[in-house]
Amino acid sequence: MATNDKKKSKGLGLPQTKGSFQIRGIVKGVEKDNFYKESKTKETNTPMRRVNFGVDINKDQTVYVELMGMKRDKVFFSKSTGEGKDRKTETEEISWNNRFDFKKDGFKLIGTNVGIVKTKDDNGNEVNDKKTMVEFDACEYIGENLKDDMSVFVKGNLDYSTYNGKHYTKYIINQLSLCQKAIDFEDEKFAVTGNFEQTIVIMGVEKKDNEFVVSAKIVGFNSIEDTEFIVRDEKLAKNLRKLKPYTTIKVFGNIEVQNNADLIEEEDDDGWGTPNPMKKISNPTIRLLVITGADKETIDNTIYDEETISNALAKIKVNKAADKDYGDGDDDDSWGNASIKSSNEDDDPDEW
Repeated sequence: MATNDKKKSKGLGLPQTKGSFQIRGIVKGVEKDNFYKESKTKETNTPMRRVNFGVDINKDQTVYVELMGMKRDKVFFSKSTGEGKDRKTETEEISWNNRFDFKKDGFKLIGTNVGIVKTKDDNGNEVNDKKTMVEFDACEYIGENLKDDMSVFVKGNLDYSTYNGKHYTKYIINQLSLCQKAIDFEDEKFAVTGNFEQTIVIMGVEKKDNEFVVSAKIVGFNSIEDTEFIVRDEKLAKNLRKLKPYTTIKVFGNIEVQNNADLIEEEDDDGWGTPNPMKKISNPTIRLLVITGADKETIDNTIYDEETISNALAKIKVNKAADKDYGDGDDDDSWGNASIKSSNEDDDPDEW
């Protein structure tokens, strides 16, 4: 009984600050051992799957994306009718074993959109074979069909976490589609696609060198994470700086990759051969979220305050202690909660 009560207390009961991304690039890393993995949870022995691979959004600039899924009791189908304020959404809860058999008119599975295999339409044109799958099935499908050097469009959610005192940002796939044309970084018409949007709880803005650092909190289902964003537009930074701490606002901008290794300066030929490649100075690759704009219509200083955040952080601390006591911190709960609010829209990558 104690374990069940503990798990029921996991959610913070606070509005979450959502974030999303879209990138377009060339797949790499499919041949690596950690590209596709199957395993089971420690506590319940539930099967789970994961894919993890890189997408070069420009030459030598890689964003790593991933998807995880596990077997669960239920899946959800949805149907939307009407437009604007009259738009209504119905959902149907279906047992896991019947997920392939549900055919109710107008209802679509809530899951991951995948289009990485080519097929022919009714007119004989080559198009993506679009499928929507639960994450568990999508991982296997991607593992079987994705290849290095494919040109793809990826859309998904930003996920923030902390491990051993370090902050991480994960790019979780919602949509993976083949591009109609192969990407060529050398083409003069090529333009980088690496964008994000994120609702943040702003904490402060500080100038550092020739740019500004925005400190923010991201509120999740059962966590509050600290993170930073970069602003280079001084006017924008000034406006963000005017906002009081704990104000929420939606920001958007670019995913920027700063690489990674510099060669030592080559000395004049002294007859002793080439420089030692082991002396290459290796620096970690840095992926920045650079804010280029903010939606002033989303400013809200009524949702959060210092007390609300402090109480939530205290609850998180209690939950972590309970995880340690019951020994399940790395098991089922680390996969999050099944949401029936996931996007079921499939963007055409060639519109971007």
